[in-house]
Amino acid sequence: MEASKKKVALLSMPGSTPPELDQGITIRGRWGGWGADFHAVNFQSTGDPAETLRQTAASRLFFFGPELTSQVAATPAAGWGPTPATFSPPREVEMKAWGTSIFGYILDSSNNGKEDYDKVLFSLDKKSIFASLGRDEWSEWSPIRLSWKEHIVGSHVRIKVIRLGSSKNTGDISLRIRCLFNNLNEYITSPSYVSEEVVDGVGPMVDFADNFPPQLIYYEEDKRTFLEESDMSFAWHRKAAKFVLERYRPDVFIHDIYTPNQMLTSRWWLGYVDPSSARYGDVTQSQRKALWKEVRAMYRKIDDILGEYLKVAGDDTLVVLSSDHGAVPLDQWVNLNNLFAREGLLAYRINPSTGLSEIDWEHSQVVYLKMDNIYIHPEGLSGNWRRAAGPKYEALRDRVVGLLHSLETDAGQRPVEAVVKWEDVRAYWNLPEDRVGDLVVANRAGFGWNEQVTPDLEIFSVPLKSGYKQAILPEDNKGMWTPFVIMGPGVKKNHEISSPIHHVDQYPTIMKLMGMDIPEFVEGKAIGTAVEH
Repeated sequence: MEASKKKVALLSMPGSTPPELDQGITIRGRWGGWGADFHAVNFQSTGDPAETLRQTAASRLFFFGPELTSQVAATPAAGWGPTPATFSPPREVEMKAWGTSIFGYILDSSNNGKEDYDKVLFSLDKKSIFASLGRDEWSEWSPIRLSWKEHIVGSHVRIKVIRLGSSKNTGDISLRIRCLFNNLNEYITSPSYVSEEVVDGVGPMVDFADNFPPQLIYYEEDKRTFLEESDMSFAWHRKAAKFVLERYRPDVFIHDIYTPNQMLTSRWWLGYVDPSSARYGDVTQSQRKALWKEVRAMYRKIDDILGEYLKVAGDDTLVVLSSDHGAVPLDQWVNLNNLFAREGLLAYRINPSTGLSEIDWEHSQVVYLKMDNIYIHPEGLSGNWRRAAGPKYEALRDRVVGLLHSLETDAGQRPVEAVVKWEDVRAYWNLPEDRVGDLVVANRAGFGWNEQVTPDLEIFSVPLKSGYKQAILPEDNKGMWTPFVIMGPGVKKNHEISSPIHHVDQYPTIMKLMGMDIPEFVEGKAIGTAVEH
C-alpha cells in the first residue's frame, strides 16, 4: 500500500516489527523483538514452595521470554525517610524490573491490636513517596526510567496492590503487586518522535491486558484486576484511534487490540459460556449470565473504537473488522515436552530455586516449540538450527510420529488431529517448508499443546486458562471462527457470503476494492461477491 503512495499508519500490529514502512507511522510494533517493549510484571511474595513452583514454572512470556512474575521477600524496613505511623514492625520489598528497583514500604495503619498490614508506600529512592495504596487500589501514572540494552528509557509506571495480608502457609506477609509499564516509547515507534506525541495526546499506553502465560489469572482477586486493566486498554485504544485519525490523517490505518483474545482465552469466560467446554456445567445459570454480561461489555467497547472510525469515514472509505484467529474452549493441556522427556528424547533439569525448567539442548533430540512445531535432530539440538537428514533422522522422526498418534487420555480421547512432515506441509496446509519444524502437529478442539516441562512429567493437565486458538484445523472442529466484516464502496449492503473464506483472501479483496493492482507475491484471491455490487 505504501508503494501505491498511500500514507499508512500501524497501531499495535503484530508483524510490524522491525518497521516495514519507509514513510508511514508505526506505533508499538509488536511481537517482533524490535525496540524497548516493557511488559507488565507481577511481584509475588515468597510463600508455600509448591505454590512458588506452580507460578514460576510459567513465569516468562511464552516460557522463554522476559520474566512476568517475580518472587520477592518482605524484610525489615531500613533506610526510609519520613513515613506514616505503623502499628506493626514495618517491612519492605524491593521489586526489580527492567533495570530499575521500585521499593515498597509495608505498614499497619489499623491500630486494632494485631499484626494487620494494610498499606504499601512506593518509592524509587526510599525518600520520595509517589504512591500510597491499600488492597485493591491502583496508583496514578508516575514517571520512571527503565533500561533497554545500553539505553535509559523514560517511561511511566502504574501500580496495583492485588493482595496484601498474612500468609496461611508461612505466617508471613502475603503480597501480590502488579506493575504496569507504559507500552510506548521512542524505541518502539517509527518515526521515534511519534511516541511522545501520542503519549502527550492520549496518555501512557495500556496496549492490552497482559496475562500470558497465566500471570493475571492465578487468584480470584486477579479477575477484577484483569477487568480493570481491560477497561484501561479499551479506553486508551479508543482515544488513540481518534488521535491518530485527526493528527496524522492516514490513507490507511490498521489498528489491532489484543485484549479480546486475552479475555476469551483467560480463566473465567470462554469455558463457562461455551456449551462445548468441559467446564460449562461448573457454573450456575445466574453465574453464566453475569459472565456473558462481562463478555458483551467487552464487545461493546470494540464497537466504541469502531465508532471513532465511523465518525470520520466518508463515502469513499472502506471500514474493515477482522481478527487473526478465533477461539475454542480448552479443556486439557497436552504437555508434549513431558512426553519427550519421559521417552528420553528431551534432557532437562528443574532449577530448585526458581522452579523453571532448563533444557539441555546438547543432549536433547526432540522438542516442541511455537504452537505447532516439533524439532528433531538425532545428534542434539544445540547451536544454530539446522535441518537433519539421513536414516537416523527418518527413524527418529517416524518414532515421534508414532508417539503422537498413540497419545490417549484415560477416557480414550485422542488429542492429535494430524501430524505432517515438513516436506509435505505446503501440499497439506499451504505452509512454507522453510519456516516450520520437522513435524507440524494439529490438535483436536478441547486440547492444546503446551511447551512447559514439569517435575511430575504428567502428559495431560487441566490449565488455568479456558480458551485456546492454535494448531486447530477449522474444517474439522466447530468453534468461534474469525469475523470478517467490510463496508464501503463496492460492497453490497447487508450481504453475507455463503461460505467461509481463508485469511489470505482478505488482503487481495481489500486491495481490489481500493482499485489497487495485486502483486504476484500476495497469496489468496479477491472475493468476487464483494465487488459485484
